[in-house]
Amino acid sequence: MKRRSLFYNNTHLSIAIIFLLLFFGSKIVSGEEIGIKEALDLFYKNNYDIAKNKYEIDKASADLLEAKLRLNPTLTINGSGFAFASGYGIINDQLPSQLSVRLDQPVRLGNKKELAIASAKENLEATKLSYKDFIRNILVVFYTVYYNLSLDRITIDFSRDELARFEKIIKVAEIKYNKGFLSFNDYTKLKLTRIDLENALIISETKYKNDLEDFNLLLGSKNHLEPAKMPFPEKFQDYTEGCLLEKAYANRPDFLSIQRQIKASGYNVSLAKAKRIPDISVGVEYDAFGTAWDPGAGGGISVGLPLFNRNQAEISRRIAERNQIEIQAEKTNNQIITDIRQSLSNYRGSLKIFESYKRKKTEIEKFLEDSEKAFSLGGVTVLDLIDTRRTYKDFMTKHNQSLTQTMLNTELLKVYTGETK
Repeated sequence: MKRRSLFYNNTHLSIAIIFLLLFFGSKIVSGEEIGIKEALDLFYKNNYDIAKNKYEIDKASADLLEAKLRLNPTLTINGSGFAFASGYGIINDQLPSQLSVRLDQPVRLGNKKELAIASAKENLEATKLSYKDFIRNILVVFYTVYYNLSLDRITIDFSRDELARFEKIIKVAEIKYNKGFLSFNDYTKLKLTRIDLENALIISETKYKNDLEDFNLLLGSKNHLEPAKMPFPEKFQDYTEGCLLEKAYANRPDFLSIQRQIKASGYNVSLAKAKRIPDISVGVEYDAFGTAWDPGAGGGISVGLPLFNRNQAEISRRIAERNQIEIQAEKTNNQIITDIRQSLSNYRGSLKIFESYKRKKTEIEKFLEDSEKAFSLGGVTVLDLIDTRRTYKDFMTKHNQSLTQTMLNTELLKVYTGETK
């Protein structure tokens, strides 16, 4: 009687623990739920890396402003022939002297200003596109975190359902044990299995909480947000490589940006060559000279003589930069092809895996249900039941993983084709 009383008390203690896990555990995260579209809006608006990178556009705008500004004039004041009376600190008016005030305005020739403005405009547009490409790249992180959280929620729900379902098995086992139809060892094995299920739920909830921290940091959110449960698509779309490549060449910001950079590099080469033409400086001058300070006016033009430095170094540097950008453009083109092929291969692979599990899902569920009924009737052993449940759990874990991975790969296809906001 003492042995039965001990197990009776332990069983009810376990039931209380399960109650706490199922009902209070569901409130372990009480943040506001947010859909994927709302999460994306917050991501674009508040993400720290996006906000920091956006200032690159301001810097490129400043370069364009600088290219449009006029060159500053130069004011020169010269004096000569002054003398001070010894010990008095005053000008000696008896000595001849001269005072010159000159204003020079540099003038750029060879279309340099226009070329500088054209280059800065292309660089500004390239920077805007590079900013969009930066966002496109970290969208991979956003979608990965979001769908990992979705998988976490599926896993938590599955673990809770399994724990509640297994409690029915424990009740049956308790009855069989008390009536002498189940050995102490088999009853203990079942209770240990329940502990594994409880721990699996705790691990899933802990992972979910940690992933939520990454999610809120990614969104730059000061509130505690969590993604809403996502509907599962009944059917996944098929894609062709040609169609995806066509979209990528039309939408990928890195591909469009490199085209702008090629144009800007062309203007830079032309600007470097134009600098072989010397600029001039036009000046006007006012002079006052002699003991009577007779006034006079004059003007002049100064020009540099390109005898030694004809800007050969900068021309060579700009040509090298243009060649580098053209090679980068070729790499970008090949990178797009690689991205599309790899992402399409990943999508098709995960879809095939998911469909294979989907076809067998009903069968494995019936297999578990029949095993549980058979155990209640004494048709299968405890070890057979535990093995069946382990098979079922592994199957459903892989089913859920393949489902969320396929959904993630669907979003990544859009990222790699540049079909983002």
